[in-house]
Amino acid sequence: MPKLTDEQQAQRRKRILDAAEHCFALHGFHRSTMQLICKAAGISAGALYLYFPSKEALIEGLTERDREEIMVRFAESGRSQDFMGLIEGLLRGCILAQPPEKAIMCIEIGAEATRNPAIAETMARFDHSIRGSIRMLLEHAVTAGSIAPVLPLDDIVMSLALLGDGLFWRRAVDPTFDAERALPNILSMVAALVRPVATAASPVSEHTEPCR
Repeated sequence: MPKLTDEQQAQRRKRILDAAEHCFALHGFHRSTMQLICKAAGISAGALYLYFPSKEALIEGLTERDREEIMVRFAESGRSQDFMGLIEGLLRGCILAQPPEKAIMCIEIGAEATRNPAIAETMARFDHSIRGSIRMLLEHAVTAGSIAPVLPLDDIVMSLALLGDGLFWRRAVDPTFDAERALPNILSMVAALVRPVATAASPVSEHTEPCR
């Protein structure tokens, strides 16, 4: 059998992770057997185990892929003086633009983390990385004079993480939830915590007016 190129291996790995994500969202973590994931990915069991020897390894792969994608979004946010515009872009890109299936899968992983130490450790590393990136954005905005926080940065980081978790949860469990309608109010809450400094390039009212 000819050896797969690096690109082919990357594509196969992606196909496996996509299949696992779909199965976890549709069937739950425990009902998603490795055989079911093999079928969804269209590969043999041997090929699957070559890349991911367990469902815990699949969760680690999915979490790492999500972390890398989010880190790219943070990096692309640049050094904008429009802090509220930056936050809105991250909320849209990292949460609102994701399919509901992604939110359901994240809830499944979170629930399993309460019972499985290996997955709990994976989730802890993910949270640490994301919160560290949020803190860096806040620190830069403080240094640049574009926000004047009313709380210690660690408290604001936690609050922003909780808002993100809540959006994911609501999108997963409530098919009637209108995230677009909720977003202005969420941004208003963030603005109350960080007190954005209005500039010609970043009018505060554009991002903080609540929906009516």
